[in-house]
Amino acid sequence: MYQKLSFTDVLAAIIQKVEANTGWRCYDNVPTDAPMPFYHAEMIGSIPEKSKTMMKDRYQAVIHVYAEGSSGSVKVFEAIHKLEEALTEDIELPDGYEMILQVPNGVSQILDEADGSKHAVIGYDFVVFSGYKVKI
Repeated sequence: MYQKLSFTDVLAAIIQKVEANTGWRCYDNVPTDAPMPFYHAEMIGSIPEKSKTMMKDRYQAVIHVYAEGSSGSVKVFEAIHKLEEALTEDIELPDGYEMILQVPNGVSQILDEADGSKHAVIGYDFVVFSGYKVKI
């Protein structure tokens, strides 16, 4: 039987990869006193990915980048680049699942926060293979 991977497993794997490859904290729920810079990953949703032979699902996530803004946009641009580099490596999932595609959808926004910091939002799609379809 086909078992879809929980979005929480995908989100946890994303957070682990970002923290391991950037050296910065990545939260799923940001504490009010979180020191900058940091990342915040959130899952937008998941949808079945069409395939005649494989069971796969597309998980859509956004990763927020928070950086100091005192030197203009330089710090947030550096943090974006660091994140993009970190996610060039495959996300590791539980046994029985495989990440077959992870693609950035680009920066959708760069915002100026009230405290002078910068906040960028980057979309990502992650396609997870769960098994082959079998006809009986």
